[in-house]
Amino acid sequence: MFRIALKGILGRKARLVLTSLAVILGTAFLSGTSVFSATLNKTFDDLFADVFKNVDSYVRSSQVIEADFGQEERQRIPVELVDLVAKVDGVTSVTPDLQAFARIVGSDGKPLGSDGQGPPTFGGIFMESDVSLWTIAEGKAPVGPNQAAVDQASAKAGKLKVGDTVKIIGQAGSREFDLVGIASYGDVRSPGGATFALFDQPTASEFLAKPGFIDAILIAGDDSVSDTELSRRINEVLPTDSKTETLTGAEITKETQDQIGSALAFFGILLSVFSFIALGVGCFVIYNVFSISAAQRQRENALLRAIGASKRQITSAMLVEAVVVGIVGSAVGMIAGIGLSQGLSAMLRALSIDLPSGGLTVPSSAITQTLIVGTIVTLASALLPARRAGKVPPLAAMRDTAIETAGPSRKRSIFGLAFITAGIGFVSAVTAGADTSLLGFGILGVFIGVIILGPVIARPVALFLGRPAARFRGVTGIMARQNSARNPKRTARTSSPVFIGVSLVVAVTALASSIKGQIDSVFSEQFKGDFAVSIDSFGFGGLSPSLATDIAKMPEVAGAAGLGLITAKLDGKGQYISAVDPTAIAGIFDVGLVGTTYADLTDSSIFVKDTRAEKKDWTKGSTVNLTFANGTSQTFTVAGVFDGENISDYIINKSVFEGTNIVNFDTSIFIKKAENVSEDDARAVLDKTVKDYGQGELLNKREYIDSRSGNVNQLLGLIYGLLFLSVIIAIVGIIITLLLSVFERQRELGLLRAVGMTRQQVRTTVRWESIITSLLGAVMGIVLGIGLGWVIVFALRDQGLTTFSLPVSSTIFIMVMSFVVGVMAAIYPAWRATRVDILNALATN
Repeated sequence: MFRIALKGILGRKARLVLTSLAVILGTAFLSGTSVFSATLNKTFDDLFADVFKNVDSYVRSSQVIEADFGQEERQRIPVELVDLVAKVDGVTSVTPDLQAFARIVGSDGKPLGSDGQGPPTFGGIFMESDVSLWTIAEGKAPVGPNQAAVDQASAKAGKLKVGDTVKIIGQAGSREFDLVGIASYGDVRSPGGATFALFDQPTASEFLAKPGFIDAILIAGDDSVSDTELSRRINEVLPTDSKTETLTGAEITKETQDQIGSALAFFGILLSVFSFIALGVGCFVIYNVFSISAAQRQRENALLRAIGASKRQITSAMLVEAVVVGIVGSAVGMIAGIGLSQGLSAMLRALSIDLPSGGLTVPSSAITQTLIVGTIVTLASALLPARRAGKVPPLAAMRDTAIETAGPSRKRSIFGLAFITAGIGFVSAVTAGADTSLLGFGILGVFIGVIILGPVIARPVALFLGRPAARFRGVTGIMARQNSARNPKRTARTSSPVFIGVSLVVAVTALASSIKGQIDSVFSEQFKGDFAVSIDSFGFGGLSPSLATDIAKMPEVAGAAGLGLITAKLDGKGQYISAVDPTAIAGIFDVGLVGTTYADLTDSSIFVKDTRAEKKDWTKGSTVNLTFANGTSQTFTVAGVFDGENISDYIINKSVFEGTNIVNFDTSIFIKKAENVSEDDARAVLDKTVKDYGQGELLNKREYIDSRSGNVNQLLGLIYGLLFLSVIIAIVGIIITLLLSVFERQRELGLLRAVGMTRQQVRTTVRWESIITSLLGAVMGIVLGIGLGWVIVFALRDQGLTTFSLPVSSTIFIMVMSFVVGVMAAIYPAWRATRVDILNALATN
């Protein structure tokens, strides 16, 4: 039987290729993700090992606040420590280091990098020494308050050259510098695509942070003692109240490599999710192909049973075929994944994300994982069809044709309804107040139930969707409608990839539409001003507080208020805290203060979100202790609560930061024009001020509200990426199913051609069959997706999401695209159907 199985595979090479396609698509993403992640980790590990190769010790503050999304803010240290460290026995070189927000403006007046998306924009110190992280590739090192250098990638992107005047934005504001040097970081033009503006130490500290403060000290030793001993000596001379720590060169290298690895891990996980979705959806295609194959070989298997083959042998033969398909598909997918990883690297370079040079890394784990996962998925998908093939009776060899059994059983209906009922039960429990973690079980139960009930639903829905084709396309439309409905199991399985992709996209689109509607409503009510300067830099950098001050002094402006964001530690955990000037923001932006006014916000008080105050059991007069990034702690009194929307649950007075080295940027500036100034005149002078500053975008009230709700589109972009994968696999699945269906119906097609059906009519029949199948998946997906979206919105009601919005335009677009998918998938099968030889087809049994 093993030899028979192998001969059967070799005798049906086209079927082997078609079945392997679904495996190849899924495993290509899986192997590509593994290879790409391993290559990135290896190249960055090598980069930082090279960058820190001359660093024997590293001094920094021990005070750090870790915030959400992996961000952290570490206290800065006084520059006077550099001289103390330089006097330590065994130290030969010391270099101060600073890494803070800075934005380079290109020669065309546009800032380099992107606001809050993509690689960060840094500023730092350049000093020529044995332990410097940077080397000058062109020009000279910057010296004095008017000179700067930039990285090679920024110089190229901004069309900047040595001798130019370059505008750079930092915490102290916007300034112009003489560009005297262009630097490289190790063997790359810029690390990971980040932009870097470099200054001497006094200028960097004053412009980017606070005069007299730096982030760290890089130290090289004379090799007379070990790095550990050198670090111990340095630690001994540092004042105990400086709150510093000294790491060895190996420790800071390992920590930096681990941080980059953690950042890259998220990217790898994201790609892995794509690949496993592709494999999951591909399971339906593999299962469908093996089911059709088992039905088409029913007579062949019955003959084997008649001459003595057992059920187990028939089943084993098909499973052998599945193993071969899995191995072949996974092997090809592995090779395709290597090409995909190189494509991802090229894409990052096209996005100006410069990667360190290095060869491709193909870990053995990636090869093993791809082959094992691909084979197991294929084997699992083929298990049920193989078992059905083994149950074929020997008498089936006497039948003239063999077609897959189409009728869904009562057991299927019972199981499907049971899963749906259980899923609805979990969802109902969540809507009644149960833990939202149960929502996942409810959604999964409904999905499984609908998939099980697919064949039951497919026939009536396919007949309904096929009515327009039957009415307007005549006999070809009638035949396409009946072909889609006569085998509901196959139709349901073929449409399942479309169903899964569409339901997920519609659900998230409905959620995004509801969030955007909520944002529109909230900001329309809270924003009382006329203009806003916006920048998407959540958590890192932003607009200098000096810009809001300068705008407020303009005669065309009645008031301007910056909304700042800082990091502080509360109850041992990092939190984002909003910072405002209460006198400036009153009358411009209303956060929904309850029983209090902005005047109550002093340098020792705090406003708290009502839901947060209720959870913490805080009332007016309660105390809240915050620890800031400079190591200082302060106790604030709750002066009131607010019930409006804000980027943080806490609001404090900006005066708290005066005279400190706490990093303080504005994320937005809200502006109210003077009463006697027209909107056009106010916009003209404000636009000039913002452009002269070099960063941020001036928007009127409507534009600002639209930009806030438009941020939700990033989430949609991610989900549409998932849909794209589902669409590819759905198209492949429909193509394979139609091709096998054409092969199965060769005699039928030959008879139709013999009695006068034209090739055009054959193409039309196959095309409409494909369209009906695709629309079936879309309709089921849209109905379930809308329901799923409503459930998610309802579950998030405690988070302030109170309104469900139906995405009508997106739903119509999805239906249109499903129609297009059906047309595209039918092109090749329809052509193959017209190539059937009439005489040979009539002779086929």
